[in-house]
Amino acid sequence: MRGFRGFVVLAVSWVVLSCASPTLPLPPPAIPTFSDQNVPTGEVKLQSIGGAEPNAIIVIYNLNPNVPLDQRVGGAQANAAGTWDATVTASTGDNLEISQEVGADTSPSTTVVVPAL
Repeated sequence: MRGFRGFVVLAVSWVVLSCASPTLPLPPPAIPTFSDQNVPTGEVKLQSIGGAEPNAIIVIYNLNPNVPLDQRVGGAQANAAGTWDATVTASTGDNLEISQEVGADTSPSTTVVVPAL
C-alpha cells in the first residue's frame, strides 16, 4: 500500500507541474511571397502556402507614415493547412510587420520589406 501511495503522490505532482509549465510561444508566420499581378496600383498581394498555424488570423501592418491610417492595416485568415493570401496597400521599400493570432495568443511580428515587383 505504501508503494501505491507514493505512486499516486508522484503522479499527482507530475500533473500539477506539467500544467504549470509554460507552453512554447506562437511563432511568427513564414515570410510570404509578393506579387502585383491582378491587384490595383498601389497595392501588393502577399501569399504564404502552409506558413501559418491552421486557421490563424494574419495581421499585416504597413509602417510607412505616408500611407493613410485607414489603409495601413490588412490581413486574412489562414485555412486549415495554414495557407493564406492578402492584398494590402504598399509600395516598393515599405516595411510590413506580419504576425499571426490563434485564440488569445499573438506571435511576435516579422518585418519584411516590399521588394521591387
